[in-house]
Amino acid sequence: MARQSKDSIRARSLTSRAARAESAIALAGEAIAAHDWNALCAGELVTCFVSLATEPPTAQLRKQLGALGKSVALPIMKPGHTLAWGFDGLSLAKNSYGIFEPVSSDIDINSASSIIIPALRVGLDGSRLGRGAGYYDRALETLVSYKDGGPRRIVLVFDDEVDESVPCEPHDAPIDVIVTPTQLIAIK
Repeated sequence: MARQSKDSIRARSLTSRAARAESAIALAGEAIAAHDWNALCAGELVTCFVSLATEPPTAQLRKQLGALGKSVALPIMKPGHTLAWGFDGLSLAKNSYGIFEPVSSDIDINSASSIIIPALRVGLDGSRLGRGAGYYDRALETLVSYKDGGPRRIVLVFDDEVDESVPCEPHDAPIDVIVTPTQLIAIK
């Protein structure tokens, strides 16, 4: 039942994103980058991701993080739906899914101050609905929670993608902060 619910919500979210105007997506990227990222990402190492065309854009955010002196690690999709990490830079290459990735580096994301995560929808209760492959859930399952000193888990979504809750399962990693173009929402 939960899986069916996740799948139907995921399908509606993908359809909604596909219908969003390019100009609205671009404006969302500018607004997201304008938030106080120095406060959100207090340490030197942060992770981010290279956004897909219909996701909240991360190009300006990644530049902003770099301008703030942050080292930005980006995910690399590996077999077994796991992630490796490499530093953001000029040498990004498309993987077989069409997602830009860096060259792999020896990066321990346990030492990151913040992990910026993609999602299709999020809940005010800390729930997150991704695309369904579980890459981030696997990467986050071994990390110490933010309240216990681990990296802050920050999710980027559009304003209309925040709900009270989204369907989740025990393996779904909770989030700490929701960032939209107009809001910063700390999960309590």
